[in-house]
Amino acid sequence: MKNIGLLVCLPIIFTGSILNAQSLKIEKKNYVSFDPLLPWAGTYQFQYERVLKNRFSINLSVGYKFSSGNIDISSIDFNRFLTEEFDFTGLKLIPEFRWYFQGSHTGLTGFYAGIYFRYQNRRGDIAGTYTAVDNQISPILIDANLSTFNPGLEVGYKLNLGKGFFTDFIIAGPGISFNTLELNEVNPVPQAFYDDLTDALKRLGIIDLIDSDFEINGNQKTEAKLIAFRYGIKIGYSF
Repeated sequence: MKNIGLLVCLPIIFTGSILNAQSLKIEKKNYVSFDPLLPWAGTYQFQYERVLKNRFSINLSVGYKFSSGNIDISSIDFNRFLTEEFDFTGLKLIPEFRWYFQGSHTGLTGFYAGIYFRYQNRRGDIAGTYTAVDNQISPILIDANLSTFNPGLEVGYKLNLGKGFFTDFIIAGPGISFNTLELNEVNPVPQAFYDDLTDALKRLGIIDLIDSDFEINGNQKTEAKLIAFRYGIKIGYSF
């Protein structure tokens, strides 16, 4: 009898929760924010979030990578390749959908879960010199284009600071990135350069994580799947 009573009560409780969520009228439905740490990595990024209903929201982040920041390709263990200053620049777009665990008439705060889709397109010139095992030196000049599509899940927390200001913490955002790297040689490049570059990346343990047969080639597209992560902190204002 207790089980029957519980089965009768659960739909009533669930229906009441939905009606209560639907009746929630949120005053502040717009949120604008920026990431104060990303400029150190050579990126400006801003986000707009719009409240829908029932504690759901839709977001769009727009970023532009203007330099490599503190990331240097010469840090790769590839001692026969000496690079000049290297920068990948380009656009980043991140639409996302969130569901907040709680809500109030003043706005959506607290813990949330969601899904995101990150797209990046970056270009740059890889320039330098390559010394083969026979000590023959070759100049390297390659036009590189990297496109990335990354779907994933996320968990975060939005903290209300008062007077419309807030801090948004993306605690964890695991996903998978689908990468397409296109290298177009401005000057002819020896094949040994690509072999050594592939071996250097494999020694980092990144490529073997997904595809041990991965090989970088010139004048054609190379595709790779990698594990991706998203995390960060934003400061913003709601209205």
